[in-house]
Amino acid sequence: MTGPFGWELLLDLFECEEAILSDEARLRSFVETLCDDVLKMRRYGDCLITWFGAEDIDTEGFSLVQLIETSSVVGHLSPHRRAAYLDVFSCRRFSEDEVAKFAQASFGAGRVETHFIVRG
Repeated sequence: MTGPFGWELLLDLFECEEAILSDEARLRSFVETLCDDVLKMRRYGDCLITWFGAEDIDTEGFSLVQLIETSSVVGHLSPHRRAAYLDVFSCRRFSEDEVAKFAQASFGAGRVETHFIVRG
């Protein structure tokens, strides 16, 4: 066994543009560009994007899952909180700074918190 198994970036984006968080087409475009141009990783199948949590305004919003050849991109979006919570996991190294900057710009986030984990 040599080196880590993978890398995981947890992104919490706050003060996002509410209209973006509620726009399925823009979310789909975000995921495609993230995977194709920023991560440079091949998407496996279509991105699953579904509106969830309508029973509670705090949890209501889109959730998304995109498999990539090296793992996955998962997101949960809260228009009410104006927040996006994204997880990027890959068995191939990627630039956490590039992903965070792209996500911040894509969602118009005023504040971003990141947690980068090396998976053994």
